[in-house]
Amino acid sequence: MYKTASLVLAALAFLSPSAASGQSTAVVPVQVAGETLFVLHSGVGSFSAAERAQAINRRLEAILLSAPAGIQATVQKSDLGLSILVANEPVIAVTDLDARAEGVSPEALAERWASAIQAGLLRGSAQRIRETLLRRLLIVGAVVLVSFVLLTLLGQARRQLTQWLARRRHQIPALRFRGLELVSAERIYRSTARLVFIGSLAASLLVLLAALLLIFAQFPATRRYAYQVFLWLWDPLVHIGKGALAYLPNLFYILVIVVLTRLILRGISYVFEQAHRGVISLEPWVHADVARPTSQIIKAVLVIVSLFFIAPLIPGTGSTAAQGISVILGLMVSFGSTSTVGNLIAGIVLTYMRPFQLGDRIKIGDTTGDVVEKTFLYTKILTIKNEEVIVPSLQALGGAMVNYSVKAADRRLILHTSVTIGYDAPWRKVHELLIRAALRTSDICTDPKPFVLQTSLNDFFVSYQLNAYTDQPSKMAVIYSELHQNIQDSFNEGGIEIMSPHYFQLRDGNCTTTPEGYRADDYRPRRFLVDAAAAIPGK
Repeated sequence: MYKTASLVLAALAFLSPSAASGQSTAVVPVQVAGETLFVLHSGVGSFSAAERAQAINRRLEAILLSAPAGIQATVQKSDLGLSILVANEPVIAVTDLDARAEGVSPEALAERWASAIQAGLLRGSAQRIRETLLRRLLIVGAVVLVSFVLLTLLGQARRQLTQWLARRRHQIPALRFRGLELVSAERIYRSTARLVFIGSLAASLLVLLAALLLIFAQFPATRRYAYQVFLWLWDPLVHIGKGALAYLPNLFYILVIVVLTRLILRGISYVFEQAHRGVISLEPWVHADVARPTSQIIKAVLVIVSLFFIAPLIPGTGSTAAQGISVILGLMVSFGSTSTVGNLIAGIVLTYMRPFQLGDRIKIGDTTGDVVEKTFLYTKILTIKNEEVIVPSLQALGGAMVNYSVKAADRRLILHTSVTIGYDAPWRKVHELLIRAALRTSDICTDPKPFVLQTSLNDFFVSYQLNAYTDQPSKMAVIYSELHQNIQDSFNEGGIEIMSPHYFQLRDGNCTTTPEGYRADDYRPRRFLVDAAAAIPGK
């Protein structure tokens, strides 16, 4: 481009009227890096000397910035005249008018100007190198200083954060879920302190890396390597940023789905909570006592459906790696959670069977106690010994279950116990004593009245079963204990001995087993007599 322009200017120099008439303009210097190389006395064609000098100065400055260290100015002759080239780029065309103004031949003037241009460019290049080196050193110093300040501030910030955490170490609460401690306070403190340390270390490494890249980018020998490392770090960030921008429409759809799902979940929670409290009725479809579990099931299904809509919008979910991971997770869940799934299904069945409620006194297998927690996976029972027993739903569904509380309020619970009394005791008297003992017992109902059943006539005794009503099934153990005490007292008062199931004795003056306080005042032990005369023949 420069070469063509120079040839055109040279042609204009020969053809312009000003050149032919010998008119001259003011003297204009040609400079590079602030140093005057030579002066121009005339313009070329329609270009004045000043415009011509400005164009030459711009070409020389461009060459000075981009040309290699070894600058060579040459003179090239063409059909249009002489041109001076630097680094194979035309700079100026030497005309006859320029030669006449200097009083030399065009060839001599071209050689003189070429030498001046070459020397000026070399001096300008050396000066530019010195200035560039100084500027680079200043930049390096500034980078080092700023990096030192940033690293110092990061160290101080890390120490202050660590001290602040240490002062509030005992104020950090543990992470709990429904009373279960998931993460202890000590673990939270240690993890937070470790996170602060790792964050400060990462920030320090980032500052050091940025400083090294800036320093190495200042020198031509290492600039290419610094640029390559920068690309290694920058390209992933650009890729992530572009991916994030491309993901924004999907993110909007996901936000809409999440917001709608959230609103629906809140509506479901409100409706079923009101049904649980009895404010509204959903019967016969949903009873009040299963309103909350039904709400949980519906919300779980809704969340799963929303996840099906969200999953295709998440980047990478359609990749081969994601599909492989999903297959592996599916296999793990299938093989590792068989019992969990069974308990979950059994828990759902138990929920809608409604065999018991919270607070009921029940018996599952060998475990008897009050229901304190009921979930789809297990039932938690508090026994009368304050033992907390967790019964899996599958086990509860697979065995017999007794509920002592479900009919206790309206039809009363029948407590029963058995005694065996010998045939020598009148059965009507035994009935009377048993009913008296029941009526003396706390929390035994007088209406309906207790009753006695004779369940069997055995070889040595009769089995009597006392049945008594109560509306306090949670006090069964205490009621039974008091009832047995009253039975003992009642039989002692009635003078009937409880000598079962088998009781043999030969009484030779021994006292009765009835306690002394219940004996008559004139009581005397019966003697054990043997008629020896009847056993001797002939006497």
